[in-house]
Amino acid sequence: MKKIKLTMRQAILGLVIGCTLFAIVAQTVAFEVISKQQIRRESLLNNDETLERIESEINSYIHSNIVKMQAIYNEEEMIYDLRHYARSRKKLLDYYFTAWHFAERRFDSSDQLLAMYIYDNNDNLVSSYRKQPYNFPHNLYDTEQYVNVAHLKSYLVSDDYSVMLSGYRNEEAQQDVIRFVLKLHTYDDDRSQFGYLICDFSNQNISDIMSKFISSRDVYVWLQPQGDSPIAQVGNTTKEESKIFSDLTKVVATSLGEFPEFENEYGSFYLNSKRSLKYNLHIIMLTPQSLMMHTQSALARMLFIIAIFIILLTLFVGTLISRYIYTPVEGLSNTIIKIKNGDTELRAKTDGWNKELKVMGDEFNEMLDQIQQMVQEEYEAKVLMERTQYKVLQAQINPHFLYNTLDTMSGIAASQNCTMVSGLCQSLSAIFRYSLDISDTQSTLQQEMAHVRNYLYVMDVRNGSTVKYTYQIDSDTLADNIPRITLQPIVENALQHGLRNTRRKDKELKISATHKDGKLLITIEDNGAGMDAEAMNRQLEEADISRIEMGRSIGVMNVNARVKSVYGEGYGIHYESSPEAGTKATIVLPVNSEVAPSEDVGEKPLTA
Repeated sequence: MKKIKLTMRQAILGLVIGCTLFAIVAQTVAFEVISKQQIRRESLLNNDETLERIESEINSYIHSNIVKMQAIYNEEEMIYDLRHYARSRKKLLDYYFTAWHFAERRFDSSDQLLAMYIYDNNDNLVSSYRKQPYNFPHNLYDTEQYVNVAHLKSYLVSDDYSVMLSGYRNEEAQQDVIRFVLKLHTYDDDRSQFGYLICDFSNQNISDIMSKFISSRDVYVWLQPQGDSPIAQVGNTTKEESKIFSDLTKVVATSLGEFPEFENEYGSFYLNSKRSLKYNLHIIMLTPQSLMMHTQSALARMLFIIAIFIILLTLFVGTLISRYIYTPVEGLSNTIIKIKNGDTELRAKTDGWNKELKVMGDEFNEMLDQIQQMVQEEYEAKVLMERTQYKVLQAQINPHFLYNTLDTMSGIAASQNCTMVSGLCQSLSAIFRYSLDISDTQSTLQQEMAHVRNYLYVMDVRNGSTVKYTYQIDSDTLADNIPRITLQPIVENALQHGLRNTRRKDKELKISATHKDGKLLITIEDNGAGMDAEAMNRQLEEADISRIEMGRSIGVMNVNARVKSVYGEGYGIHYESSPEAGTKATIVLPVNSEVAPSEDVGEKPLTA
């Protein structure tokens, strides 16, 4: 089999394209594996947070209705007669319209009260109110209509004095009803029960609360008391989802004691559940995995577009590079062939060649004139070629290629209306440019703050906008010189070890800068999990620069050691922290307002 021989141009193009394809394939495989797991974790976490918000609003709604129901104790005459004349039906007939008056005074139309019943302790109706008299019975115990009396009776004979929550479907009104039952009792040690109040509400308010937090109708959420059927549900169900819903509602309806525990996945659905800590309620959410995979699909499509663009760009650049290198080499090769064929007076023309190849051409011409030194000249040319190839490889990894690529990606993302990807590329480009430029070890506070804001933007895109950022930067501090890359490692430490490790909802990161006693004080404060400030301060006091240069310490320790090395022991970083209350890092620097070289870091910083 004849061995295929490649030209220099073909070899360069093949190497460039092969390395690019390998990198893209490896990146795609890693993305598919990692992103699916990450999306699953984040989806379940986001759903848990959604259920907590739903629970909070539902608890507020329930509490508001209970407070209005407890106002029945203000009907002092009726309460007195219920306690002392429970067997006198004639006496209790005086309160026939009490439920109507009470409903009109205490409840408005937004409460969607459908019916109210007041009973004595012997299940005798004292008064009732019905918004739709033809759809709701006058007496719950004297009707053929299904009103879920069985659940009511089991509650009345129990020792539970908290408000009962139940529900049923009113077929006459074609409406789902949520029932509140309040036992009327004394508040002495005997806690004697003398009656009970029943309020039937439309479940629309509960459904509206749940719908407010659901981003898609394909997500199915329902509210169900333990030992009872669901009382409210929102969302559209598929056949598979309906079967899961039916199975899970049976488990909750038949469970006793502790609420049942569920798996995180059922078929092609994620499941999140939340038990209310105040009431006998269970909130359950079914989320199709396909909804979560939409994000992955969109990212995969964008990755594919970027990959095609990179391949085309690599092919174009590779062609230019190979042509730049190969054309003069081809000319030199033709000259050698002609000289071999007898044209010994011919010499290589080196005008217009790049520097390295021009040297090769001149050396080749000199070899023709000095045959006796041919071996030595050939050796030097070989060494020079190796150095030239090394410089070409160095040129290929120039950081400016990365900046320009990110800028190009940002332009493509903007043209595709992917503003988040465009902004992310711009911020990353600014971060790399600022971090890799080591021509000057000093920067200004204004440039440092712009670098930090780019970093925080990237972190917000990665983790979601869960942290509030506050800046209090005195304007007279913006021109102060500080060591380059001073603030970002401390901000990163606050995010990673402070705010990430707390479950509080009001996460905040505050950055301040001011002049005090002739010094520049910069504070970075978070309300996260806190830390062992004393141990950290002891390590900062040591400031072992040799240990840090050997690669045994990075981040905050590195910043502190550089500050002390430049300005002396009177400056550096100091921490204050309290468990679960947050951490405050203070950077003390001398005031030095000499103008530093300006840089483009991607955006104008916040100055106040």
